[in-house]
Amino acid sequence: MEGGFSWQSPSSRLVMDAVLDILAEVGYDGLTVHEVKARAGAAAPALGELPDLDALARASLTRIKVLEAPAPTGSLREDLRALLRPWRSPRTRDEVIVAAVLSAAQRRSALSDAVLEALDRPVAQALGAVLSRHIDDPAVAQYVQTLSWILRGLFLERLRTGSRAPVDLDRLVDFLIAGLGASAPELDEAQQ
Repeated sequence: MEGGFSWQSPSSRLVMDAVLDILAEVGYDGLTVHEVKARAGAAAPALGELPDLDALARASLTRIKVLEAPAPTGSLREDLRALLRPWRSPRTRDEVIVAAVLSAAQRRSALSDAVLEALDRPVAQALGAVLSRHIDDPAVAQYVQTLSWILRGLFLERLRTGSRAPVDLDRLVDFLIAGLGASAPELDEAQQ
């Protein structure tokens, strides 16, 4: 970043907040140097003349959280339902931000890794936390990847379409549990 801008400086929070606000309100195409500086206020001079907008977007994505593991319920089925329950509501601000950058990342490879980090890691971590509560057999860890792919696909659809294509999440969880149970009887036994 030109002008001696440091991501460890107190002004970086103002800059990243400005970038996130712009992404949430008008998307990546509305992210301009002028707009970032206008919203960054006192932190604007630290950015220099021509800050790298992709670098600003990438750094700002580290401040959002799109998915978290729910509190334990004692049941894999209910933990998965709790994990997906927020998806019954409209997209969160952080989801809107990831969706805006996801769209831009298809055209700008410099954003791809940041989008994957903001999307894939939280899905894998939340699902891993949920499954680790219920699966004592290390051989069952293979299902984390399968469920992660399914949930990532659902999440991508949610990001791209918002809530316009509702999914019966309870029924989906039932299908997931039934599918896992067919491959791993210990999952069904653990639920009883």
